[in-house]
Amino acid sequence: MKIIVNKSELAAALKRAGKTCSSHGNIPVLSNVKISAVDEGDSLSIESTNLDQYTSITLAADVVEKGEVLAPFRRFNSIIANLEGETVELESDDSKTQIRAGRFKASVEGVDVADWPQSKAEVNQCYDIDGNQLSNAIQSVIGCVSVDESRYILNGVFVQCIDSVVSVVATDGRQLAAHSFEADWRDFDVVIPTLAADAIIDSCKGADTVEICFGDDAVGVATNCTKIWSKTIAGKFPNWRQVMPDESAMRTFPAPHKKLLGILRRVGLIADPRIGCVRLDGDADGITVSASNSGESALEKLDCESPEFGVSVNHDFLAKMLATINGESVDIKVGEDESPVLIESDGLKYIIMPMRK
Repeated sequence: MKIIVNKSELAAALKRAGKTCSSHGNIPVLSNVKISAVDEGDSLSIESTNLDQYTSITLAADVVEKGEVLAPFRRFNSIIANLEGETVELESDDSKTQIRAGRFKASVEGVDVADWPQSKAEVNQCYDIDGNQLSNAIQSVIGCVSVDESRYILNGVFVQCIDSVVSVVATDGRQLAAHSFEADWRDFDVVIPTLAADAIIDSCKGADTVEICFGDDAVGVATNCTKIWSKTIAGKFPNWRQVMPDESAMRTFPAPHKKLLGILRRVGLIADPRIGCVRLDGDADGITVSASNSGESALEKLDCESPEFGVSVNHDFLAKMLATINGESVDIKVGEDESPVLIESDGLKYIIMPMRK
């Protein structure tokens, strides 16, 4: 194999592919990336896998000689990231990859390309969807994914379709986000691992149309230049709709979420970092956000029309969610004091549970 490729485009592809590389030393091939120029046309593909997820990225290249080789990701990536000039030449010799750029020359050695594992994705439902719509839906909820490995079913993003309404959901038990949109899809449900969900967000952002496919234990997404396949998380996701509060008993008011976000960040600097608790108190003049910790205190008022309510919440959870929302305002729904708070914006419903005083 011998190719000439744009250095910046190769570096960007490696950055994305590297998220799927495995660092487990007991399977050396998984710490490599596969570099291929075997298809018709002037293109290069970069592939990576950890056996649970597979990523393939295609980019333009001047293919002098076709072929394929495995290169150790960390070393190869570091070299490409530090090269000068606009282009880099790659040439393979058995398991070695020669790298040339300007007056720089190096070689790295991977494992035998014959050891590369093949993806075994089996999907039976495929649909086209706007890339930004899919990316934004997952992005808006992924901050609620649980990191508690003992509750493995919550370690991913739940995607469910019922009667042509697709719901993208994540929860860690203390907060829940659900983003819904209409689509002419068959009924199904899967849980996408966080690593794969992050890769889908990255690859679909800015894409006009992407293909998303589902199987019994796999999900795949394909754009013009990226293919992602991942195993799904086996198990039954909790009935998230049972967590939703009775909205008919709640009071709704609009609030400028960017201003609220700024206040949360400032007041949150005083909150106890171990629990991150801030207090929200609403009245006719607005919402007062306050925090105290070891004799220190802070408060700031947001000017808006608010009903009377009071609740203590985790400021970090709420701030991270507000940071993902576009637009000028959100609808906030509150019930009795110290009850869950519901925030709505463009198909997104976010619930944050109250904290004990």
